[in-house]
Amino acid sequence: MRFSSLVSGLLPVAHFLLLACGAPEPDPVVPDTTATAPATASADPTAVPSVEATASTAATASPAASAAAAVPAPPLPQGLKVLIIGDSFAEALGAGLRTRESSTGLKFFLRGEKATFIPEWAGPKRGVAGMMVSLKPDVVVIALGGNELAMTTPDIRGPKVKELVGLIGSTPCVWVSPPLWGGGKDNGLLGVIHDNSKPCRYYDSTLLAPDVPRGSDKIHPTADGQKKWADYFLGWLQKEQEKAAPFSLKPRPAAE
Repeated sequence: MRFSSLVSGLLPVAHFLLLACGAPEPDPVVPDTTATAPATASADPTAVPSVEATASTAATASPAASAAAAVPAPPLPQGLKVLIIGDSFAEALGAGLRTRESSTGLKFFLRGEKATFIPEWAGPKRGVAGMMVSLKPDVVVIALGGNELAMTTPDIRGPKVKELVGLIGSTPCVWVSPPLWGGGKDNGLLGVIHDNSKPCRYYDSTLLAPDVPRGSDKIHPTADGQKKWADYFLGWLQKEQEKAAPFSLKPRPAAE
């Protein structure tokens, strides 16, 4: 028998004796791949962050994003000249606005007249064209229509609404609807004003009508109601301004 054959035959016996004596079996050889792996995950600038890391970052950034979204609109420019024309509701809104002159730095010119109608203001009788030249307002507020809510043919007011808006020219303007009373009765006039007052913005006071305290006639706002209405309107005007100098309003959106 050759020596090599003898050794080959004894190897299995030696392996058995080692196991019987409690010697551990050698571990299998595993290829070493650590040389090609990055030292740390952060060492790879292109690594995609984990879901947990992304969620943590979003949670950290969310308050800042929310704060940015909640930043209030810039204040209306000091010295802004606001002309208010119309009927007794214009007088009421104008009275409320005047109480805010010192706190806002705005200048309000009130030219309202009780028991007046849209055609009067659209013609030469009320002198709107002259006011535009003499006062040079930065924005015009029209509060008209309250005395015409009982008309049976409100459509005839459409051309007059357009005529009045035409007198204002390119000056920013807002048509403020009357805050309805007595259950919110409307004969269709508000829709006529809405459809014919472009490019003026349209401020729908009916949305806040329930919050406006009324006087003994249950129609016109009390002094507190005038201030509340004015504050609502000024907040809207501030939010809708596009730029301060020269003052302009955002274009009238399709939904308005």
